[in-house]
Amino acid sequence: MKRSQVAPMPIKQEVEDFENRVTLRLYLEKLLSQKWGRYLDIVSGFISLTSCMIYLGTTYFNNVNWLSTIDIIVCSLYLFEYLLKTFAAQHRLQYILEVNSAVELFTLMPLFILQEQENWDYLTRLINISRVIRFLRVVKTISKYYQVGDNEFGGVNRQIYTISLTILTLIIVTAGVLQAFESPKRKELIALDEENQCGASIDECTFHEMVYFTVVTLATVGYGDVTPQTEEGRVCVIVLIIIVLVVIPKQMNELIRLMGLQSVYARAFYKWNPEVPHIIICGHVSVAALRNFCSELFHQDHGSQDKNAIIMRLTKPNTEMEIFLHNPKYELFLTYLQGSPMVDRDLKRAAATQAKACVILTNKQIVNSQSSDHKNILIGLQIKKYVNHITGGNIRLCMQLIKPESKLNYRQALGLKVITDQIISVEEFKMNLLAKSCFCPGIIALIGNLITSAGEQEGDMEYEWLNEYTKGMGHEIYRTDLSFKFQGKSFSEVATIVYNEFKGILFGIEFDIGKYTIIRLNPGSYIIPNTTEANVHAYIICEDKKVADQVATYEMTTEEIANYHYQLLQKSKQKEKLPDDEEEEKFDDPLLYGKDSIEEAEMLEQDYVLDPEPISLMTVTPTSLQDSTEITNHIVVCGIHPSIYYFLLALRAKYLKELQFVVILAPEQPTKQWEYINRFPKVRFIKGSPLTSDGLLRANINFADKAVIFAQGSDQSIDEVGDAIDEMHDAESIFIYKAIKKLNPSIQIMIELVYSSNIEFLLEKDYQYQNEFKYEFTPLQASGEVYISAIIDTLTCQAYFNPHIVTILQQILTGQRQSTQVIRAICEHADLKDSNLYQVPVPEDYLNKTFGELFNYLSTERHLIPLGLYRMAGAVDNKHPYVYTNPPSETKLTHRDKVFVLAHQLPADLTGGSNLDLKAMQMEGKQQLDIENENKGLIQDKFKTQIQNGMQKTLTKQKNDKMVVFSGVSKSHKNLDLDNLNLNSTTFTILDQINETISQIKEQIQSVQSNLLLQEDEIVEKCRTAVRQELTTLIQ
Repeated sequence: MKRSQVAPMPIKQEVEDFENRVTLRLYLEKLLSQKWGRYLDIVSGFISLTSCMIYLGTTYFNNVNWLSTIDIIVCSLYLFEYLLKTFAAQHRLQYILEVNSAVELFTLMPLFILQEQENWDYLTRLINISRVIRFLRVVKTISKYYQVGDNEFGGVNRQIYTISLTILTLIIVTAGVLQAFESPKRKELIALDEENQCGASIDECTFHEMVYFTVVTLATVGYGDVTPQTEEGRVCVIVLIIIVLVVIPKQMNELIRLMGLQSVYARAFYKWNPEVPHIIICGHVSVAALRNFCSELFHQDHGSQDKNAIIMRLTKPNTEMEIFLHNPKYELFLTYLQGSPMVDRDLKRAAATQAKACVILTNKQIVNSQSSDHKNILIGLQIKKYVNHITGGNIRLCMQLIKPESKLNYRQALGLKVITDQIISVEEFKMNLLAKSCFCPGIIALIGNLITSAGEQEGDMEYEWLNEYTKGMGHEIYRTDLSFKFQGKSFSEVATIVYNEFKGILFGIEFDIGKYTIIRLNPGSYIIPNTTEANVHAYIICEDKKVADQVATYEMTTEEIANYHYQLLQKSKQKEKLPDDEEEEKFDDPLLYGKDSIEEAEMLEQDYVLDPEPISLMTVTPTSLQDSTEITNHIVVCGIHPSIYYFLLALRAKYLKELQFVVILAPEQPTKQWEYINRFPKVRFIKGSPLTSDGLLRANINFADKAVIFAQGSDQSIDEVGDAIDEMHDAESIFIYKAIKKLNPSIQIMIELVYSSNIEFLLEKDYQYQNEFKYEFTPLQASGEVYISAIIDTLTCQAYFNPHIVTILQQILTGQRQSTQVIRAICEHADLKDSNLYQVPVPEDYLNKTFGELFNYLSTERHLIPLGLYRMAGAVDNKHPYVYTNPPSETKLTHRDKVFVLAHQLPADLTGGSNLDLKAMQMEGKQQLDIENENKGLIQDKFKTQIQNGMQKTLTKQKNDKMVVFSGVSKSHKNLDLDNLNLNSTTFTILDQINETISQIKEQIQSVQSNLLLQEDEIVEKCRTAVRQELTTLIQ
């Protein structure tokens, strides 16, 4: 019984000892896997490097006795580390058999055989080799704790680092081993030469000589100036060559493979030049958008200074992008970087801290616009954060956002009171422009001409209307100082002086009132304040910057001009010294300011026509309008757009003379959009497809005044399509356009196209192409009936050069709707009126007079500023309307001209006929040239017959005269064979009578034509009234 109690005690003790050992091993393993193990490896690596360098240094000296002491200390530390790691290893045998463990054991050799090296010289060589092998422990530590290229693009750098470290290790280790074998042998040979009393034929072996030999052996097959003297040395060289032939090619192949996987654009970087400014272009950078942006960026009108553009995208450039990058026109100024603006390393490659601005483009056709806007906002915030973190400054952004609401999101995310970044809302600008063109035709072409730089046209065009249109394309908007000579004069007086003196149109003014910067279009009778104190600037439409600069120095003396330029230089220097925050506080852009719901509702009620209560969608959804006599001369909107609210908002402005019905034709009911547009009057919805004749007829397309076709959105994400949104994207819009034209050829259609080249499919069959197709010179583009999405990219580039142009265009399109209540109150207090853009007919008193005479009359007496002409069909040799921007003062005006004017309130006597009559006039004008040609032919044949009959009757009366035979008589006597005729005085009298008859007939023709032109509007209206009455009778 006692034995049973005593026997278990040793077993329990052994179990406890085992558990303690396991616990200790786990504890050590945990320590070695944490920072203490890292410290141990770093200390071991540092000791290895130091001891290895000490040994290599001692090879140049003789009898270094203290080296053995260092070896004992170092090897003792190695032994402690080895035993510790062996004990902590989970599988000890596996750890001992590893290559790294074998190397560690070999480095411990001096500790055990150091005392025996005097008995055997070969041990000395092994000890020296073990001292060199310590360098492998250094390589192990470096490889373990120093990672190169630990990112998605770092494979190439990591492989280059591996190859470099491998070659360095081979050189040092091989040189050390060769020196250990060769040094004793060379000493023997030198001693032998001394015994034989002959000159030494060989030098002592040094480490650097062995390094030289190793490098030469690796690079070539050796020069033969250094050769191994021992068998061991030769074996070492053989092993080195085998290792190099096996290891290095394998690693080089891996490097080549990785380089093939990695684009050259992912490794490229921009080398910043302080003399050449650069901008960064990122976001959704498609080839089409980049082509339009760069065409404006590098245009000669923006100065001759070189500028570079850095394109940053996540993907490699496709074939189309490669072709564009190698365009000789832009190749020297573009740098493509594969990377992300969300990564600091890529922003550093693009030299973002030195960039003048960053342009963020967007995908204008993407359906998920909110997500796209959020992405662009995050990119903008990241770039600003990076620049501010590195330099403490700021960077200007020119950013495209799709939704207007996203501007407020950006401002709130940035957290600044004042923002000077240029934010362009794609849909707001597009909707306002398309809506404005419904009651102000041609404004799309007018705005496009003002924001697009156009070079000088080489030679004259084939048609007069093309010459006039291209001349107008050369005018742009410029911002300049206003000469102090103008202060005290009214704005209208200054505009008249600027036009008469410089042929430029002054249409806007900017000045400071308190801490606010006010921009107003044509304030009319407003007196120009002190230009220096109020910091007055003017906005002028002219051909080039030289004209704008002349306005700034108007009537100044040479001394005053010199002083003016000196002040400009001082202002620019002060601006550079000011902190970015102070500089930003100068301009307060109301476009970025959000309004609370109460303020927004008050401003809507004040500026727009709204119903008192929301209207149900079912109430305004008839089955068909085909039999309706109430809804005619309306606007048909093909499809429902997410931002249709802004389109309808512009059509319900209170300053409009009359409101037209808007009929929305779409396959599905606009349930989501109706929540925002249910208070707009005169809106109807027809469920149907605009691609079918049935749907168009139910929308009463035959009696519609205008039609608007929006481009279809893309349901693919940016990463999926890239540049693959090909030209077929416009196919549905083109089909709708053709279907409408087939049912109503006279209707005016505003269509949005993604690709400008697709205008070709909308042109009439008889359109004559130029030598090279350019959409800018097509009738549809010249008349402002086509909205090209790329205009946003051109506007974004213009915003980089002229930061205030976005505000100017918004005021042209929407008036002062974007202004805050504070700015409105300031303007009302200062009696500073704003103007809207109208289109009026030429006053009767100025028909057949010049544009210069009309400009002086309207600006001086009526306080209106004309911007250009909308010349309808038949004005010159045109079959289609076109826009003539800032025509020369000697341009003759016709009754087929409309004038773009900026007016606070349009006088009643200038409104003329209804805007709805434009359609009839355009159709008649289009047919006028053909009708006139046919009439001329008929009249000429008739007159020719009458002349022949009259001449023969006269000739038969002269029986006593010689017989005269007239053969082949034509319109005049120029074809008569006078040499074969015996003409007497009577004959000459007859010819004079014939000439007088011809002259009278010509005068009658001109009189008839003039009467027809003067009465054609009345005749057309009477015909239209008769047709309507007849249709009403038939319907009843």
